[in-house]
Amino acid sequence: MIKKRIQITALALFVCWVTSGYAQSVNVPLDHWAYEFLNRLEIQGGFRGFYLRTLPISRQEVAEILAQVEESRSKNKINLSAAEQDLLEQLKGEFGEELASLNLKSQQRYAEKHLLTWQENNSQIKIDADFRQRFDVERGSRYDSTGRSSLTTLGGIIRGNLKGSLGFYIHFKNTLIRGQGITSENFNPALGLPITISGKNVYQDDASAYFTWKFPWFNFEFGRDEAKWGPGIQGSLMLSAQNPLFDMFRIRTQYKRFQFTSLHGRLSSDEGRKYLAAHRLELRIAPWLFIAGSEAIIYGNRSAELQYLNPIMPYHVAEHHLGDKDNNAMGFDFTLFPGIGHKLYGEFFLDDFTMSENPFRYYGNKFAVLLGYHWVNPFRLKNVDLKTEYTRVEPYVYTHHVPINVYKNYDRIIGHWLGPNADASFFEISYRFNRDLTTSIITERIRSGEGDVDIPHKEEDGTIKAFLSGIVESKWRFGFSITDQIFRDCFLNLQYHYIKTTNYDRVQGENSSDNQVIFQLHLNW
Repeated sequence: MIKKRIQITALALFVCWVTSGYAQSVNVPLDHWAYEFLNRLEIQGGFRGFYLRTLPISRQEVAEILAQVEESRSKNKINLSAAEQDLLEQLKGEFGEELASLNLKSQQRYAEKHLLTWQENNSQIKIDADFRQRFDVERGSRYDSTGRSSLTTLGGIIRGNLKGSLGFYIHFKNTLIRGQGITSENFNPALGLPITISGKNVYQDDASAYFTWKFPWFNFEFGRDEAKWGPGIQGSLMLSAQNPLFDMFRIRTQYKRFQFTSLHGRLSSDEGRKYLAAHRLELRIAPWLFIAGSEAIIYGNRSAELQYLNPIMPYHVAEHHLGDKDNNAMGFDFTLFPGIGHKLYGEFFLDDFTMSENPFRYYGNKFAVLLGYHWVNPFRLKNVDLKTEYTRVEPYVYTHHVPINVYKNYDRIIGHWLGPNADASFFEISYRFNRDLTTSIITERIRSGEGDVDIPHKEEDGTIKAFLSGIVESKWRFGFSITDQIFRDCFLNLQYHYIKTTNYDRVQGENSSDNQVIFQLHLNW
């Protein structure tokens, strides 16, 4: 016990020593509006880098991006509209402290405001209140009467650093749920996040909480956070934004044309202890071409494996040495900028594969593909974005014959939300009127065949698979979205969707026509 305490103390002292002098910076949450705007700036040639394909990125990295954008503007390499310039100034104000560390100034009137701020010597803490309100109204043949539900979220955000050596971030949320017919508490991860009941009120809570250290040669994070890998807009095949928060440690390092990221985390499952290990290597081939390779392993019902804790160990090899009983997957993606205003991207996910069998018909060849295209200012129409994306997930992808190894965290797929034996086509055109007001029109078609992520291949299914086999549910979604920033960091969003479904829930002849209205208010103060 004494020896262990000495080791822990030595490690703490080492961390404090080695990180002194290196500014600590926490991450920007995945739902922050900055990501969409920065993506647009990158496509226009305002900057280039690894930043937007391995998320989240740190606040300091956002400042680095903004510095590149300002340099591009000074050299007339990028021409921003009035709406984009106003949005850029707001973003510079929000990350003004990080820009100051790069000897860049932001306008004081755009500086981010906080509920409470404490600063002393080289330490600081900032506290914000977080309020979110969502109303859903649904009508149609699937509903006996008007369906109404609401989510009211109250929370807080605490971030800062201590003596410039330790960064920390806490975001806690408590959501009051109404209108969803929940009558009992739930603490089973297979059924989703925990549900508690107090009197007549139903609540769901969650929190992210982590520490960050910036070492001379890599960045280290420990705690509960989120992760998204890949260039997809509607989803990602390897690690997606829909994956609930999980406990992890993560390291990331960059050297010239390379960036390496590794994480090891604890997932939530009713099957027992469950872990995810994943690493990703990115390469900048040219300023207009980025490629990446990723690998992930799901395993459980035992202690954490040292071979999977090793960030540079090939998991495919490690799995064989550990008895070939885990769920290994590989992924590859690319991002191509063929010209100013254009971005073409793709992702390929390989769950299992053998060259000795037909790559498209053999059930054991489980793969998924994603292709997308983003056109900024099409036909020289300023403030317009055109996006299209297609995703196809073959049968049995993300499944595993051992339940603990299914590619899930809580009740959600870690990869693409489509699940196995399905595809989706997405199109969106959007226009920004000014800094605060944006509108978009979307069209989406989703097809789902038989199968489920929790149902692996069975011997009686035979060796031949067929994409979109069985009764196929086909869903068309048409709609629009309007978002207005009423005042600084207060966003109002209104969505309408018309949904036409054939063979609803894969029941032959069960068709429906439904309307959905979503109202959302988000205030960060």
